[in-house]
Amino acid sequence: MLVELELAEEANIVANIAAKPNATDDLMSVLTSLVRQVLAAEQRLGPVVFRGMLGLHFSATRPVDDGPTEHPLAQFVITAIANAQAAGRASRDGDAGELGVIFLTGLFALLATATTASAPRAALLDQYVKTIVKGMQAP
Repeated sequence: MLVELELAEEANIVANIAAKPNATDDLMSVLTSLVRQVLAAEQRLGPVVFRGMLGLHFSATRPVDDGPTEHPLAQFVITAIANAQAAGRASRDGDAGELGVIFLTGLFALLATATTASAPRAALLDQYVKTIVKGMQAP
């Protein structure tokens, strides 16, 4: 049940980001918007359900064996990174798929371990996005 709910939330997050004008122009803006949408989903779902969904990503007994291509959120992030690479705003040295998975894995780990609903948590997530994007910038 959590897997299905997660997929529905991912599709909702992607639709919300894509509905905004110029939503995919800048990788920093895209990933920051994604983080904000994920935090909004956390508020909608509540901490117990949300943490349960996050826990699925770190469980050796995950009920579904799937990869990034089966997740709308992962596909969105991978596409955003690939677009930034194609536009010369991100280095082409890294694989967009791997970079997307690394970004989401780190984000989910921070969300699972950082104290919820706090200013330091928001600052931590903003710094995380900034660090990841700066690390992907073209030389």
